Amino acid sequence: MSDMKNKRSMQIAVMALLLTATAIMVMPYAWMALSAFKSQQEFGGAPNRLWVSDPTLENFRGALDPGTGRMGRYLFNSLLYATTTTVFQLTLNSLAAFAFARLKFRGRDVLFTIFLSTMMLPFAVRLVPQYLITVHLGLADTLPGVVAPNLAGVFGIFLLRQFFLNIPADLEAAASIDGCGTFGIYWRIVMPLAKPALITLGIFIFMAEWNNFVWPLVVLSDWDKYPVTVGIALFRDEDSIFWPKVFAASVLGSAPLIALFLFAQKYIIGGISLSGMKAQ
Repeated sequence: MSDMKNKRSMQIAVMALLLTATAIMVMPYAWMALSAFKSQQEFGGAPNRLWVSDPTLENFRGALDPGTGRMGRYLFNSLLYATTTTVFQLTLNSLAAFAFARLKFRGRDVLFTIFLSTMMLPFAVRLVPQYLITVHLGLADTLPGVVAPNLAGVFGIFLLRQFFLNIPADLEAAASIDGCGTFGIYWRIVMPLAKPALITLGIFIFMAEWNNFVWPLVVLSDWDKYPVTVGIALFRDEDSIFWPKVFAASVLGSAPLIALFLFAQKYIIGGISLSGMKAQ
């Protein structure tokens, strides 16, 4: 009986801790979202107050205005960059992962180790060389210039390789006996079985590209090509910041990711286990 009480008390303590941590993480966003419905006068009079006395949609209208806010354009650009990057990465990463997992060639393991070692290089180290190469190729201030450095990713290759290694080799042997070639095995056998891993990786890539800030800021100079992350930073005057309008733009910019998480959270959680799968 005492053990049951102790277990119950532990569960209550853990639940209370989780609720407290959740409140701490959610509170800033809730404050920002509610403040987006305040007028500048109301926000200036009581910026820390959560409730809204006189809610207004004027901040959202201003953020979406094609002349001043341009959030509609920024959202479209982010969607274009994130979708393009996701499609290319899923294609190229899966091909590379299949080669590392199933094809036998000299130096395969050494090459894969070199690939993994590049994950230790911070982005700041690659930023200047990456920018100079982009300018030299004439891709600055263009869509290819934004997405080209992220058309393939080491993390995606690693995750898919781990998944491919756990697919029974007997399936591929049977397909080979039936006359299926290497690409046929990749496309007809491995890819359908890897659907959970591909969905998980696609979500990770899309979210990372949507939140990308530094590279678009460096490589782009045309405001009409900015993504949401850079566009929100432009919601300020030279000598002041209209915070409710900034908050409205931030809510619009984060809404797609929140919707994506709510729709595909089981795949995001599953990705934790997929990335830790042990190769056999």
